Amino acid sequence: MHAPSILSSRADGLADPRSLLSSIGEVVYSWEIQGDVLIWGPNAADVLGPIPEAAMSRGLAFAGLVEPGSGRSRYDAIFSSTGHDEGEGVVYRTRYAASLAGRTMWVEDAGRWFAGLDGRPACARGVLRIERAVKPDELAVCTSEVTDRHALVERVEQALSEHLPAERMVVVLIAAIDELTRLNDDFGHEATDEIIGVVQERLRSAMRRRDHLLRYSGNRFAILLTGCPKNQVEAAARRFIKAVAHSAIETGRGIALARLRVGAAIAPDLSNHAGTLVAAAENALASARSGAVDSAVIARRRDSREAPSDGPGLDLQAVAALNERRVQLALQPIVRAKGREVAFHEALLRVGQGPSGLFFAPAELIPLLERRGLVRLFDHRVLELAVELLAADPALSLSVNVSPRSLADPEWLDAFLACTNGARGVAQRLIVEITETATIEDPTRVAKLLGRIKDQGARIAIDDFGAGHTSLRHLRAFPIDILKLDGAFTQNLRRSTDDRFYVRTLIDLARHLMVETVAEWVDDDLQAGMLADWGVTYLQGHLVGKAELWPVATPAPRQRAAG
Repeated sequence: MHAPSILSSRADGLADPRSLLSSIGEVVYSWEIQGDVLIWGPNAADVLGPIPEAAMSRGLAFAGLVEPGSGRSRYDAIFSSTGHDEGEGVVYRTRYAASLAGRTMWVEDAGRWFAGLDGRPACARGVLRIERAVKPDELAVCTSEVTDRHALVERVEQALSEHLPAERMVVVLIAAIDELTRLNDDFGHEATDEIIGVVQERLRSAMRRRDHLLRYSGNRFAILLTGCPKNQVEAAARRFIKAVAHSAIETGRGIALARLRVGAAIAPDLSNHAGTLVAAAENALASARSGAVDSAVIARRRDSREAPSDGPGLDLQAVAALNERRVQLALQPIVRAKGREVAFHEALLRVGQGPSGLFFAPAELIPLLERRGLVRLFDHRVLELAVELLAADPALSLSVNVSPRSLADPEWLDAFLACTNGARGVAQRLIVEITETATIEDPTRVAKLLGRIKDQGARIAIDDFGAGHTSLRHLRAFPIDILKLDGAFTQNLRRSTDDRFYVRTLIDLARHLMVETVAEWVDDDLQAGMLADWGVTYLQGHLVGKAELWPVATPAPRQRAAG
């Protein structure tokens, strides 16, 4: 693919990040998994084309665009992960073929998921890259009953309408082949398709006459059991598991062993709503994958998505934590790319749950606070704690995040001016981080606000830069000191030539604008070496230091102030 230059023939003389991103077929996204809300970067239409509205706005609906047998969907990639989120998310990566606007395209999908209060995936941030069109002979032809998730929900709805009035239970089993990616790596796409076909036939052989088998979302199978007593559901699931695992599968590339994991949801015990049953069975499948091999998990009422993702109870707990001063900072070091000495720390919000010693997961808590209009209270407290730390150690420099809601609140600016005026020399060691989205609603007002912050001596950073929200015209109008490059791009430098081009171009753009750069999600030395060679100013990630809780009463480590 031809790589456009940062210098263009346009009047402004610079290539726009959005057009650069579209030129390499990439679009960023965020996915609130528990509410199934999918939000794309502003160039999504350029990259994906006109796809159904449901697939644009719902993560599970987008998974329905994945061609069966072509690879794991994003949902499968996230919920098959064995990692644990320690604050910076867990990496996922998958490749699949997807039907996009009448085209079948190979797609690479990578990012990080972040845990909720229960430790399970609650949200994800990633980048989707279109590779090329699928050739006619690359996907095996499947003559069995294959459907997408929407059609599956309709089929379950039909079963419920037929059997619940007659007081017959309906059980939804969602089954998936374990470690399909490993099988694909070991045997190749064609052999994997053979394995999926054999698994399907073995499942069919274990069915009763009135059961139904449907295949959807890559390697997933839905089995509808009608009239199955509740105390026999687990035994029925084990019957299917044993049918798949009883002998090895011979393929054209060798002999493979396939294992099955199963999640189940029962109507009407759990719900009489088709969408809720399918979602609960999928959640139960995710739990099965974290347990023993060949396991089955039956969804209980707490797995149902009918339960609200955030209720007033959590609001009250969060406010109580604020009132009881259970809000703390975790400091993550940001180091110079050349030399690796600490330049400053990012101050991250941590909210304690009480005597348990546990903390609310930021990935779930912060969006809830934003939805409830409470985030500005916590932003105020973070600012107060950061200023206290800076006043206690004159060698310390900190960056603090400010949400768009707080930035639009005149009281936050008043608090900022009061805090920085009350502690001499603090503002010069403070960096205020805002997101790209905070700059687009009213650029003129934001530019004036940032100017007030700069007048106090603080510096300004734009977080997660690279998603394409900010136009260059606005970017030049803002008094920006630092651009933090979105980790969704920097994490994939080892594998993706397109991401390497894009990140290098953003670094060149920052240099042209005379601002410094921070590369987020830096996890290995090869990645760090590339970024340092390209001229990035600072590195942030597990390679150079994790976020650590920092009690206010404890003096911070001595360090060089950021220059």
